[in-house]
Amino acid sequence: MRLFVALEISEAWRDAARATLRAVTAALAADSLAARQLRPVDPALIHLTLRFAGEVDGGVAARIEQELRAVPPVAVELELAPAGTFGAAARSSVLWLGVGGDLDGLRALAERVDVAVERAGLPPDGGRFRPHLTLARVRRQATGAQRRAIAAAVAAAPPPERAPLRTVEVVLVRSHLGGRQPRYEVLSRHR
Repeated sequence: MRLFVALEISEAWRDAARATLRAVTAALAADSLAARQLRPVDPALIHLTLRFAGEVDGGVAARIEQELRAVPPVAVELELAPAGTFGAAARSSVLWLGVGGDLDGLRALAERVDVAVERAGLPPDGGRFRPHLTLARVRRQATGAQRRAIAAAVAAAPPPERAPLRTVEVVLVRSHLGGRQPRYEVLSRHR
């Protein structure tokens, strides 16, 4: 099964994600080819990933669930931040909405989650934690010019309302792939 550990977001954050996507799409109206290179994430599926675990068997999943019980405290005060893209403009691959607020607390929480997942038997993540909400992915066939147009549209998007969010739990989620969008199943909640 394919797992990740995340924070669920509020409806206000989902609304901000929708508004940002609308602003980017409107900015790309004159460049319909670039606009078609975006694969938006269904706002109902948007979350803040703390650690991707990948494909694991049921035994490892049970150990992750057990280890996550030792993760608290979970409470962190967050807010939304401006949108951006990963990579240089000509190689933009992901459109995201930023996360601000208590980033030190959020990083500490992500580190505790990472340790829990390692104790369950998975190797260290190895990547730098970059808190964000994935809004859309850029199709592989997008040209450099289309990617630059997307990056410019994202840079021009108005910043979202801060929309404070106090986290209260982390969730262990199973991702079911296939179809247009994945389906997520919360396996456990940890306060």
